Amino acid sequence: LLPMAAVMSGGYGAVGSGAPLIGDHKEANVEIIDYHPLRKRVRDDRTRVRKMLDFIKSSDGWPWLLVMGVGGAILATPIPSTVPFEGWALLAIFVATIVGAVVQPSGFGLGPLCVMAVSIACSTRCLGIQTALKDLGSKNLWLVVMAFFIARALIKSRLASRVAMNLAALAGEHNTLALAYCFIGAEIILAPMIPSVTARTGSIIFPLIVAIVEARDPDGSRRIGSFLTLCAFQASAVSSAMFVTAMAGNPIAQNFANQRFIEIQGETGAESASIELVSAFNWMLGSLVPGVLCLLLNPLLIYSLHAPRVEDEWLVARAEERRREGQRLDGRAIETLYAEAGARVSTLLFRSTLRKIITSQGDVEGKARAKADELLGEDWEESFGATTSKGADTSSGIRGGQSHRRSRRSPGSADNSDEKEESWSREEIATFLIVVGMLVAWIGEGKLPGLNIDPTTTAFLGVSMLLLTKVLEWRDIVSEVDAWSTLVWLAILSGLANALKDAGVIGFFSMNIGNVLQASGLGTATGFSALLCVNVYSHYLFASCTAHMISMYAAFLDVSLALGVQPLGAALLLGYTSNLMGGLTHYATGAAPVLFGRGYVSLGEWWRIGFVLSVSNLIIFLVIGTAWMKGLGYI
Repeated sequence: LLPMAAVMSGGYGAVGSGAPLIGDHKEANVEIIDYHPLRKRVRDDRTRVRKMLDFIKSSDGWPWLLVMGVGGAILATPIPSTVPFEGWALLAIFVATIVGAVVQPSGFGLGPLCVMAVSIACSTRCLGIQTALKDLGSKNLWLVVMAFFIARALIKSRLASRVAMNLAALAGEHNTLALAYCFIGAEIILAPMIPSVTARTGSIIFPLIVAIVEARDPDGSRRIGSFLTLCAFQASAVSSAMFVTAMAGNPIAQNFANQRFIEIQGETGAESASIELVSAFNWMLGSLVPGVLCLLLNPLLIYSLHAPRVEDEWLVARAEERRREGQRLDGRAIETLYAEAGARVSTLLFRSTLRKIITSQGDVEGKARAKADELLGEDWEESFGATTSKGADTSSGIRGGQSHRRSRRSPGSADNSDEKEESWSREEIATFLIVVGMLVAWIGEGKLPGLNIDPTTTAFLGVSMLLLTKVLEWRDIVSEVDAWSTLVWLAILSGLANALKDAGVIGFFSMNIGNVLQASGLGTATGFSALLCVNVYSHYLFASCTAHMISMYAAFLDVSLALGVQPLGAALLLGYTSNLMGGLTHYATGAAPVLFGRGYVSLGEWWRIGFVLSVSNLIIFLVIGTAWMKGLGYI
């Protein structure tokens, strides 16, 4: 496979690509052709080996070597007796695919790698093609796809932009961090009412983020978008852990735990009469303190690791270039920068950066400030505040000067263009009514009489209404490339993960982990903490929190009870961590592909932030959460 990869990337010569087939020696300016077949073959092989080594050292070569090395290393390890060879080979293919998604050999992303993975798995008869692709019919997968279309309608109708501007006004024009907390507040309000993370975060919260990014980050650096996306994604994992109705897998875990407790009570009689069953109330109460702490701390951690920009980088670079060339900062210079800036002149980021440049580089006889006043309006400085400090977070303005000047205009102004802009369009009204209808159906599912529509069915109905009302057109559906790309790679990854479970690979690891922990002689607290860590980080092998819970929750609950953990505390902490793991990867939950698919966050940054925050969340739940639950008598 390595030579084939080299040929595909052009790094390794195939026959006819320049590899020498005859000798090429020169003595005394005379080319000597050596037709001896053995010597020719040796030179030919040496040349190919040299080119292959050059390819391995290249930027295309080492990622392929790493991917194939990881897969080969797994295949080379002894295969457990309880796992068939096909299942172990699937594990090698799955892990190699995930590694490939990180290092991206020859520039291939997750989509092409998943296609290659399923082709290898099926051609080697490790997996049937029908089994590999059966998740293309999964209702949860299609809910993810529908979320892309609903988000497109919210953005296209400009309803998302309207709501986002109101949120920005609530947060303050200069504070992206406060805006992140606004989205987290919306997430925590919706979480107990909407049991689908995809519907809640992917269809409702994320379109608002996109609307803000389009207004605030015009040069495409996406730093604001990546910060808000990461905050919303991590908040969805924590909010799902806080309420039993916030994620579809939570009631399954609750049912597993209560059934086990009833069995224990039947086996031991009166001794277990004090076992408290898992309820929606004690689930919420047990997570209240650690969950709120995580929601408050996570945006600060993300800000320290991946802060939004505080300057217009294009303007800074352009001004520095002019300074090096010895050009003075006068009215003509400001006029030139204004003309070159294009649409970014309407953003608060541009205006605040321009003020810093004028202050730091000096103003020739006040002409730079005068020209800025002329071009941007006399109140342009007020749009970001006269006391903005050098390090302030000014990346949050939505069309700063324009919106500020509009607010100062009297209601009786003769210019009605802004009034028309503020009025609701037909598309906005239709989108608003349809989205409200979907919210009612999602929240009222199984709770309101006669309203028991599956969330995916609700999403299909909503998209159908958006098409009927002409908010969306069919070409909008077809051109939503991210949705169809996500459909392919998520279906394949989910199929491979389910095949691993069916082949007994997941069961083998969970059983052996439990046996090791029980035989290790670790104390109750240490052993249970280790088990929770395994529960979280084994999610790198899963594409669904619900599938993870079904596969491992019951087995890990039995191990926890064997370690001596109090039943209710064990059940709740396993449930909490089975949601916190949803913040690890770009395929961890149904909402993750929607947020990742927009392209604001790179794959490496997504995984890095996800791992760091998973450690932080685990520490909070294991230390502060355990102390809180001990005070409640749960553990």
